[in-house]
Order: sequence, then C-alpha cells, then structure tokens
Amino acid sequence: MTARAFRYLIRSVVGAIVITGVVTIGLWHWQSKVLQERGPHNSDVLVIIESGDGHAVIRQRLKRAGVIAEMFHYDVAKLLAGDSYLPKAGEYLIPAETSLADTLALIHLGKSHQRRLTVIEGMTVADVIGLLGDLSNLTGEVITMPDEGSLLPETYFFTYGTPRQTLLDRMQQKREMELIEAWLDRSPNLPFSTPKEALILASIVELETGDSIDRREVAGVFVNRLRRGMRLQSDPTVLYGVEGNPSRIIRKFDLKRRTAWNTYVIKGLPKTAICNPSRESIDAVLNPAKTANMYFVSDGEGGLLFAKTLDAHNKNVRLFRKRQGVTTQ
Repeated sequence: MTARAFRYLIRSVVGAIVITGVVTIGLWHWQSKVLQERGPHNSDVLVIIESGDGHAVIRQRLKRAGVIAEMFHYDVAKLLAGDSYLPKAGEYLIPAETSLADTLALIHLGKSHQRRLTVIEGMTVADVIGLLGDLSNLTGEVITMPDEGSLLPETYFFTYGTPRQTLLDRMQQKREMELIEAWLDRSPNLPFSTPKEALILASIVELETGDSIDRREVAGVFVNRLRRGMRLQSDPTVLYGVEGNPSRIIRKFDLKRRTAWNTYVIKGLPKTAICNPSRESIDAVLNPAKTANMYFVSDGEGGLLFAKTLDAHNKNVRLFRKRQGVTTQ
C-alpha cells in the first residue's frame, strides 16, 4: 500500500467515525428533544383514526389536535419505528403533554378511548334507543326493536364506532343472564310461572317505589293481590301504551281506559313490562316480603303507607290528600 493510499484510508476511517458520531448525536438529540420531549398540547385531546386512514391523514390530525409541532416529526418517528408502529383505527384520548413516542405507542396498541352510557332503572326501551340515537360516536341503526323490560339498566362502556345494535344486544344478553340467575333463586309458590311474568311485575314495582327499603313490601302486596285474584290497580300501568305524555297527571277517565296494560281494568299482569326494571326490583318480586298487607299509597313525603284492610287504606289515602293540600267533597 502506498503512502497516498494509506493516508486516504485513514481519512476515510476518520470521516466515517465523524459521520457516525454526528448521526449518533443527531439521533440522540432527536430522541431526547423530539420523540421523548413533552408534547406541545397543554390539555387532553381526542384524536379519531378511521379505518383506512393513511399516515398523511394521521399526521394531519395529530398536527390539528396540537399533539405534534411539525408534521415531519411524525414522518421521522414513523421511519425510525419501522414495523413496531402499525396504527390502528379508533378514538384515542391523548393526555396533555404526551410525548410523540408515547402517542405512537398508544395508537400502535389500539388503546381506544372507553366511553360510557348509563341506562337508568325505570327507563323504557324507547328512552334507551333515544339515548343511543343521540350518541354520534356510535354507528348504524337499531335493526331489531327489543321487548320492553329486556334491557339491563347499568353503565356500559364502548369505543368509537361501536354499532348501536351491538350495544343494544349486549344490554339484552346481560338482562337475560341476570334474569335466569335470579329466577333460579326464587321463593316457592309464587303466583306466576315464567321469568317473563316476573319481569313484568318487577317493572311495575320499579315505578311504584324508588326506595329500596319498600321494594319487597310492595312486591309482597302485589303477590297477595295476584293470589286472591284482585286487580293490581297500579298507577304506573295506566298511561303506558297511551299516546301522548306518559308522565302527565292521571285523570279519572284514564283509570277506566281499557288497554292491555291498565291494571285498574284488566285482571292479572299486563301484556308486557312497562319499563326496564333494576336488579333490586327483580329480586324483590322473586323473593317478596311475607306480609298481610293488601294496599299501599304514597305518604306524601317520599315513602309509602301500607294497609291490610280497605278501611285502613282509605284512611291512608285521606292522609296523603291532606298532606298534598287536596280536600275531599
């Protein structure tokens, strides 16, 4: 090897070392100052990535949300990540100041933001479908209308893009499983023979009292009346199935209106449930209080007054009217 060739070799090696050092320092700087640095956004943000979105769309959404300062930062980070970054469709909650590295890891793992929907005890199927329709982050239409009472009231978690029918089906499945379990633990000799009938009665109990203390006693009264062939005469059944405002004040002519639900007119249980009852109301119906009471009425103060005889019940009714400021003629 000539001296000239040797000097060239030395310069090449030194140059390679310098270039490697510069690249290493540059990557370290990029790693610490861009990838691992706190993000520029000072509050939590939601970013939606649709199925089929390419990297150009994703970086635009991250830039628009303030998660990255420059779009080329995303390009370099994606290049360095290689196959360890494969974005998934979803809705992502990116906490304030999350680094670019952590943001890409979140999207790669597909950790979609969990949203929640609470179905309150006593809601009707129509109420629940109305809630689903108001949620723009759900997709599709309700294809199959559920039976009244067949949805379990509780809090449901879902992710962006969940079909409405899927969420509704989940509510029905959970109700069915819970009802079967409750039915297996029922008291003997109840005056109904199917889980569906228990559900119907539970829906009435649900709307008769919001106080868990009174549920079993109310259920016991209704069970006593069914055993004796007496009409249930439950106010919540009167307006169900009647067009118009179902929460308006019940009038005398409403009590005489013949529908498949009005228990002032029909004997036994209504045609269907009148709401989606709680677990507590179902348990109360399947394990009612052993009571001699045959009647109950509101006490005007948020509770109920129970009675064994019609005379005692009428006294309770007069007390309720007095507390409500209603005079009898």
